[in-house]
Amino acid sequence: MTWSPLVSYSEGLTMKYTTRRTLAGIGIGIGFLGGCSATGNNNVNDGLDPSQSGGSAGTINVGTGGSGASFNTGGTGNTIGGISGSSGSVSVGVSDGVVPDDDPSNGTITHPTCGIGTCTDFPDAPLMGDGVPANAASLFGDADNFSAGSLCVLEPQLSSGTTPGVMMPANWLRPRFKFNAAGADLFEIRIKNAAQKNELVAYTKSSTWYLPKEIWAGTGTPGMNNVPASGNGAANNGAGAPFTVTIRALNSASPGKPVGMRGDFNVAPVVASGSMVFWTVNSAQVTPDSSKLLGFAVGDEGVAEALTLNELKWAGQMGEDGSVLRGYYDKTKLAGFTDGQVRCIGCHTSTPDGTAVVFTDDWPWSKAVASITAGAAGQIPSFLSSGASALLKMPWLGTQTMSLAHWKPGDRTLITSYGVKTKSGKSRDKAWFADIYDDPNNPDKVGTHQLAWFDLESTASINVAVTDTPDYTQPLTDRQAAAMAAKGTGWGLIATGDTLSAVSPAMNHAGDQIAYVTTDYSPDGHPDYVATTADVKVVPYNNRSGGTAQAVKGASDPNFLEYYPSYSADDKWLAFTRAPKPSAQSPDGPYYNRFGQVMIVPAAGGTPVTLVANDPNACAGDDMARGIINSWPKWSPDVFAAHGKTYYFLIFSSARKYGDEFAQPFQLPSSSASDFKGLQDSSQLWLTTIQVDNTTGEVVTYPALYVWNQNRLATNGQGAAIQFSNLTPAWDPFALPPIVISEVPTEPVR
Repeated sequence: MTWSPLVSYSEGLTMKYTTRRTLAGIGIGIGFLGGCSATGNNNVNDGLDPSQSGGSAGTINVGTGGSGASFNTGGTGNTIGGISGSSGSVSVGVSDGVVPDDDPSNGTITHPTCGIGTCTDFPDAPLMGDGVPANAASLFGDADNFSAGSLCVLEPQLSSGTTPGVMMPANWLRPRFKFNAAGADLFEIRIKNAAQKNELVAYTKSSTWYLPKEIWAGTGTPGMNNVPASGNGAANNGAGAPFTVTIRALNSASPGKPVGMRGDFNVAPVVASGSMVFWTVNSAQVTPDSSKLLGFAVGDEGVAEALTLNELKWAGQMGEDGSVLRGYYDKTKLAGFTDGQVRCIGCHTSTPDGTAVVFTDDWPWSKAVASITAGAAGQIPSFLSSGASALLKMPWLGTQTMSLAHWKPGDRTLITSYGVKTKSGKSRDKAWFADIYDDPNNPDKVGTHQLAWFDLESTASINVAVTDTPDYTQPLTDRQAAAMAAKGTGWGLIATGDTLSAVSPAMNHAGDQIAYVTTDYSPDGHPDYVATTADVKVVPYNNRSGGTAQAVKGASDPNFLEYYPSYSADDKWLAFTRAPKPSAQSPDGPYYNRFGQVMIVPAAGGTPVTLVANDPNACAGDDMARGIINSWPKWSPDVFAAHGKTYYFLIFSSARKYGDEFAQPFQLPSSSASDFKGLQDSSQLWLTTIQVDNTTGEVVTYPALYVWNQNRLATNGQGAAIQFSNLTPAWDPFALPPIVISEVPTEPVR
C-alpha cells in the first residue's frame, strides 16, 4: 500500500504473509513451577542469501578493513550460509550515524538504498487515523509545542538522560508505539531519522499504533528476490542513526498545550537470525491443555503451535522404580492423562540441526524427544536409537544441552545431569531408583546430581515395556542390569570434582567446555526454589570425561545466587541470572527468583555486566520492591559485526508490567503438588541488545523491548489472542513450518 496525503489507515493491512525460515540458530529453555528446565547452545546453518540459497553451515570468517573517512574502523568480511563478503580492505564512511553499504554481498548487514536525507520511506503528508479531526495538526501546533506531563511512552522505551533507547535488529518486528496520558483522546506521533527526507507524522485516537509495515520493512519479502534480509524500508535505510520520536497528547474537546515526550530508539545495522520456541502455560496445574510450545521466526507477526501434548508419539514413561507406567503411584489420577503419557513439554532444547526438541518430562524427570518439522511434529526422530530412547526413560535427569561440534553420525551426544544421591546422602545404586518416603512429610528426595552424557545412537538393548500393573520380577532385574551395563558406552558421568550438585549444563559451540551450576539442592534437576547456593562453573568436556571444574569469575560470587548459564554464539560471553542470597527480604532461591537480574560476563571470567534491560520503563509503574522476576537469558544463534561493532541479541523472560489487545497480566493458579512458594505472576518475553566495540572493547547494553507478537496465535490465517505466561525461551535453528497470518492493523480495533 502507498500512503497518500491525509490517508486513513483504519482498515489496517490484511494481507497474509508467509515467512521464509532460512535464518537459523539454537538456544535454551528452562522450566517453571513444575521443575522442568533445559539448556542448549547456538549452532548455526544459515541461509541469508537474498537470492534464496539455503547456504552451507554458518561459519563466520571476519576480516579487518582499512581506515574510514570519519569512522576509524574498517569493515568486516563474512561468510554466512553461502554469502561471501570480502575479508578486509573495506573503506567506511559514516555521517549522522547512518551507515553506508560498504559490503554489498554481506547478507547479514543493512544495505541502504538511498543517500542521507534523500530516503522517502517516510511519507511527506500526515497519516490520519480513524475519527481524527481534519484540523489535528493545528490543534497540536509547532512540533516543539509541548510540556512534560502525564504522558508515558511504554513502547518502545525511548532514551532518557544517559540511558539509550531500545535497539532492535534491522529485521525485527515493526515498532509498536504504546502510550497513555490522563484525559487525552488525540495523539500525534513524529519520527525523524537522518536518512529520511521527511519526518513521519501520524495522528491517531488510539493509544497503540503500529508503524505501517511497508514503511518500516519496505516492499517485497526480506531475504528473497534480491530484497536484503533487512528489507528495503526505513529500518534498513536508517539503521545506525537514531530514530527520534516525539509523541504528544491532548484532549480534542479542550486542546490547551499538549503534553509530550521526546527520545530515541535504535536499529542495529545487522539482522537477527533463527526462530524462537518457548514454553507457554496458563496454570501451574498439569492438564492436557495447560502448556505447549509456541514458536515464531524473526519478523513474524504472530506465533504458531510448535508442539502440543496431543501430537507426541513418545510414550511409555515409567515410574521412578522402573516397574510400572508413570501415573500408577499418583494419589489422585491426573484428569485427561493415561498412565505413561508425557505430561510436560516445556523443558526443551533444540537439536543442533533444528529438526527436533529434547525435553524433560514431569516427575520423575525423565526425557522425551520429538520432531518439530512440518508434517512430522511429535514424531520420534530417526537419529534416535531404541537403546537411547530406553536410557532416556531413567528418572532424575536434569536440564540438557547439545553442541553442533558433537552432532554427526557416530557422535550425537546429549549432556544433562543424573541424580546420584538423596538429600540424606543415600547413594543411587540402580538406574531406576525411588525417592524414600519413610517420612511422608519429609521425603528423602534425590537432591544431588552429577553431569552426565548420553549417546543418542546407543546400541544398548534394554526392555522398557511396562504396563499399568507393577512387575517387580525378573524383567525389572534385567532392565536394571542392562541399563547399568550400558554405563560407559551408552551413557556415563562427567567428572567435575564437585561435592555439591552439578546441574543446568550449557556446552559451548566449540564443544570443549561445559558451563553449569553448582548448588546445594536440585530434586527436580535444576537449582531448587529452596536452595541457598548457586554458582556458575566451567569444566572441560574432555571426550565425555570432564575434569576439575573452575569457578567463573564474575558468575560465582558467594554473596549471590548465579544460575542458568548460556554461551553466546561466538563463545565469548556467558549470560546468566543473578539474584540475592535468600533472606527475609528476598525469600526466593535460584528458581523464578523475584529479584533475578540478567547478567553477562566474559566466558573466561571477568567483571560481570548488569544489563540495562533489567530495569523496566520508569513510567510503567512496576513495583520493584516486590520484584519482576527477570530470568532465563538466551542468546541469538548468530553474532554479526558491522562497522567496527559486534551486535549480540538476547531474549529473556520477565514478569514486569505488560498488557495489550492480545493479553493481560494474571496470576497462575498454583499447584498443590509443588513446593514452590514464590510469586505466581505471569511472565512474558523481552528482547535486548548488547553492542561491543571491536577496538576498545566497550560494552553498551540497551533497554528491553517487549516481543509484541508472542500472544497472537495464528488461527485459520488470522491472529487470535491468547492468555498465557510465556517462559523458557529457546532461540534456535528450529526448522518450523512457515506461519501464515494476517498483519496487525496499524490501529487496533478500539
